[in-house]
Amino acid sequence: MPIHLDSFVSVPLPTSLVARLLKRSPDGVSALIETIVTDFLDRIEEELCIPTKSVGILWGALFLPDGTEIRTKYFGEFKIAKIESQSIVWDGEVYPSPAQLVNAMRGGKMNNAWRELQIKRPSDKTWMSAQSLRR
Repeated sequence: MPIHLDSFVSVPLPTSLVARLLKRSPDGVSALIETIVTDFLDRIEEELCIPTKSVGILWGALFLPDGTEIRTKYFGEFKIAKIESQSIVWDGEVYPSPAQLVNAMRGGKMNNAWRELQIKRPSDKTWMSAQSLRR
């Protein structure tokens, strides 16, 4: 696959830093920087629990893995949906977003999903408000 020059960016670095890097990296500075940045991103994704290949849905910065249950209480009754693969499923229907799900669960009225929904991921022991999980 050919490399296109328009798929790169230039990052200004002090010449003294580049000189130090050249002494330590026989493959060139760009290869070294690419390796370091890739390693950094891999570490930070693990620390922030940002999944890269997991099955589930991403709601803002909150990842809801496959098997997560989502509920709301409406007129004294809990209504529970589930994340199945990369879909939100409730009452046999697929919903494209938690906002559309909560509106359907609560009589078609506009609701704030972050305030009205509770989440229980497969690794959770108890239900938690979506708002408390929001970053």
